Amino acid sequence: MNTYHFRFNNGKKTATILFWFFATLLTVSLTGAMIVVLPNPRPFFPAWILLISFPLMLMAIYRLFKVATKRGASDIISLSQEGFISSCFGEVLFSEIQSIQVPVREISLLGGLQWAYYKKTDADPPNLKFSIVTKDGKMLTFILNEWGGLYNSKEDFSIFFNFITVLADHLYQLHYLNEPYKSYLKILDEEGFWRIPG
Repeated sequence: MNTYHFRFNNGKKTATILFWFFATLLTVSLTGAMIVVLPNPRPFFPAWILLISFPLMLMAIYRLFKVATKRGASDIISLSQEGFISSCFGEVLFSEIQSIQVPVREISLLGGLQWAYYKKTDADPPNLKFSIVTKDGKMLTFILNEWGGLYNSKEDFSIFFNFITVLADHLYQLHYLNEPYKSYLKILDEEGFWRIPG
């Protein structure tokens, strides 16, 4: 049984992050305005409001940082002949997978380019979103920013891509054993999409 351990962005905290982002923006603006205005002879705000807004600002910044760091999830995938078990998404059988989507265009942007290329230019590292949909409608979404991103490294990307390669091999053996390889990762079309035949 193969095991893959990597970090990724699970995308489940977006609404909470937006709330604390705007709360931070508001409290920083109010606190900054009060600090500028208070030294004036006739301030718009009483001085005691600063005693409330400053702690609120610190709390909002702390909560934003805490929620943003939790958005990055660590997953351990254990692969067997019948399927795989994800510590984040549970058990999935290969026979239950209905479709997969791999960002082949974004991955191709990395072809032959060294990490130094991204450090020396303004090019944004690709945002790699992989999804697996099962027959019961369950969707597993893994978002990986290429190495240098907030949530993962080059090693995380390599480990996850090894998992996707093995997954495609298993799906090929399950559905196309007597057919020649179709394309990228054996089963994907030019857009990086695969759906169960029939």
